[in-house]
This record gives sequence, C-alpha cells and structure tokens, in this order.
Amino acid sequence: MTLSTNQTSMAKVWSLSIAHFTSDFYLNLLPVMLPILALKFGFSYSQCGLLYMVFQISASFLQAPIGLIADRKDLGIFLPLSVMLGSFLACAVGICNSELMLVMIVFISGILSSFFHPVAGGFVPYVSPKGKEVYSTSIFIVGGNVGFAVAPFLTAIYLNYFAPEKLIFLAIVPILVTILLFRQKLYTRPIIQSKANTLSLKQIITNIPFVSLTMSIGLRAICYCSLVIYLPLLYSSKGMKPVTASAILMTLLLGTAIGGFIIGQFSKRVKIPTLILGSYSLTILSMIVFLLRADDSLLSYVSIFIAGFGMYGATPPAIVWAQRMLPNSDSFATSIMLGFTFGIGYVLSVFIGWLGDYIGLQLALTYFTFPAMLLATLLIILIRNKNIQ
Repeated sequence: MTLSTNQTSMAKVWSLSIAHFTSDFYLNLLPVMLPILALKFGFSYSQCGLLYMVFQISASFLQAPIGLIADRKDLGIFLPLSVMLGSFLACAVGICNSELMLVMIVFISGILSSFFHPVAGGFVPYVSPKGKEVYSTSIFIVGGNVGFAVAPFLTAIYLNYFAPEKLIFLAIVPILVTILLFRQKLYTRPIIQSKANTLSLKQIITNIPFVSLTMSIGLRAICYCSLVIYLPLLYSSKGMKPVTASAILMTLLLGTAIGGFIIGQFSKRVKIPTLILGSYSLTILSMIVFLLRADDSLLSYVSIFIAGFGMYGATPPAIVWAQRMLPNSDSFATSIMLGFTFGIGYVLSVFIGWLGDYIGLQLALTYFTFPAMLLATLLIILIRNKNIQ
C-alpha cells in the first residue's frame, strides 16, 4: 500500500515519540508515590509491591492480546485516549483517600497503558517516511525510555514544592499532547489485511527455545522490576531524601534507555546470544557493586547506571531472536518480550517486598536478583548450545 505524503512525515513520528514520552512519564509516577502512599495508608513493603503488581498486571499482560486485535482492527482512537485518561488517572493517586479507590485507579490506568504501546507501535511504520522506518522506530522508542527515566526525579522535585494532592495539576501536559495527536490525525489508520499464519497455543508452548527465551527475559525482568519498585523505598529506609532516591532511580532508567539503544545497534553484527549474555554479565557484576553499597556515592550511581545498561540492553536482541523463533508473528513476539516478561518480573517482585519486611530490602534484593540472573544466563547458554541463532 502506497501512502501519500500527508499520511507520512517525520512530524508525525516525533508526535508519536512525544506521546510515548508522555505516556511512559506518567506510567512511572507510582514508584515515587509509593513512600508517600505507604505513610498515608500504613502500607508495608509487601503491600507496596502488591499495589505496583496490580498496576503492572493490567499494564503488561494485556499488551499481547491487544496487539493481536490491533493488527486486525482499527484501534487508533485508543492512542490519544490512553495518553489523556491514563495520565490523568496516574496523577489522581495523589488525591485518593480510600484504599479501594486507589487500587481501582491504579488498575484502570494500567489497562489504558496496555492499549498505548501496541496501538502506538502500529502507527510508527504507517507514518514513517519510506526508507526511514528503523530511524523512526528509534525515535519512538527513545521518547518512551527518556520519559520513563526522568519521571521519578522530576516528580520528586515537584513534590518538594507542592503537596501530593497538587499532582493532579500535572494532567495539563497530557491534555496538550492529546490535542497534538488529533491535530496530526493520529487517531485512525487503515488496516491492511494479512494472510500471515495465526499462532495456536500449542505452537507457542511446544516451541521450547521461545519458551526458554521468554523465561530468561522474565527472570532478567525480576531484577529490573524490583529495582524500579523498591529503589525509592530502599533509599527512604536509609533516611535519604526523596530527591536522592529519585536521582538514583533516574540514573538506573537512563542506563536502560542508553543500553537498549546502543546494544540494539549491534544485533546485525554480533550473534544475538552473545549480546544477551554480555548484557547479563554487565548486570550481574554491576549489581554486586551496587548492593554492597546502595548509598549516594559516585560508585553507586555508576554501578546502577551500568546495571540498567545491561538489563535493558538485552531487550532489543531478545525481540529480534523471538521474532525469528516465531515467523510471521512479529507483533505477538514483540508483545511477549516487552509486555508479558515484564509482567512476570513485577509479579515475582512482590516476594522481594515480602522478604524485605523481615530481613530488609537490601538483603532481599540480593537473595532474589542474583539467583534469577544466574538462571536467566543458564537458559540462554542452553538455547545457544542448540545452535538456534
């Protein structure tokens, strides 16, 4: 299908990147709010983990089925709606006075977030100028990674000057972005019917290399997700200021953004298993250094940055590998690597909060993340030994 120049433009690509920045920025407000909500409602570490798990279950596990539907139906209207409504609800946690209302708002905002990524991702190849598809995709992904990375730090600064109830005023930004999306006509797109094979459940669960890869990336996600949830709580428990806790979290997330971009560039020149194993090695070594200190020293900042670099650096090659394992199912494979595996990570991270209630978060993170990363590494080695490249 040939698209006219008014349908494809870099302005539309940048608009999608801005939308991705906005969606992921508000997606990551909750970790900063967890210490405040814990004090307000008397939550324990495990209860904070459960609250975040509620959000991530709705935000992660629905992406794959939504992606399958979006390939066949025009769900474009959910792009602006998810940005506006999802972000508004994320800001509304500051005015919650009921635990039930808090859980409902967190759950619904997660559902709206799950619509954004598969729908917005489907727009990128549609609006990208011919020959610039890879460049356009990079712009789109970087927007989300940067938004997710800077959200904790900027939100902490905002909360230094304003009460949590005033967080709702930040909702003006997604309203403006929603107007931009409508002006760029990024709310509907034609669906090109494909004759690609439809995957069956049996085909998925009997594909042992794909299942093993999914398990490995899911185990890796335990390390990533537990840090996203518990870093602010860990630093708060050490008596450090919220800005310091948010700065260390932002450093981790900037590492993930840069790692995913840089390591992804090597996927055509270095064998995929080697890239993933190299990323895992960086994560394990840097996490050893970080968890021995976990303070506001330069070494802690450097080590957590490298850990983030390695953790998310495995994602782009894993996506490519999964797509090769499931021919004609690129959207589904991508959704599993970007949605389902992170859902696994957030669910299992609840056990870290439970253990942290008894022995402290620093030890709990140590006891969970290293066995998870070592098992993840073993799974990749076993797949590589089957000569599946």
